[in-house]
Amino acid sequence: MKATPLGAVLANVLSVATRGLGLFLWYFLRLIYRGEPKVVAGFVVAGLAIAGLVWLAFLR
Repeated sequence: MKATPLGAVLANVLSVATRGLGLFLWYFLRLIYRGEPKVVAGFVVAGLAIAGLVWLAFLR
């Protein structure tokens, strides 16, 4: 099998996505089981940031 630049880019993108999903699941489980105020605040801030970006990108 021959390595291609596209394959390298795809592998890097999938690696970053997997790491992001793992971090999200880790903090989400901490939110569910512990309910720490810092984790709750982080999810609220992240949710507001995502909502703001969606509003800027699509609804403006």
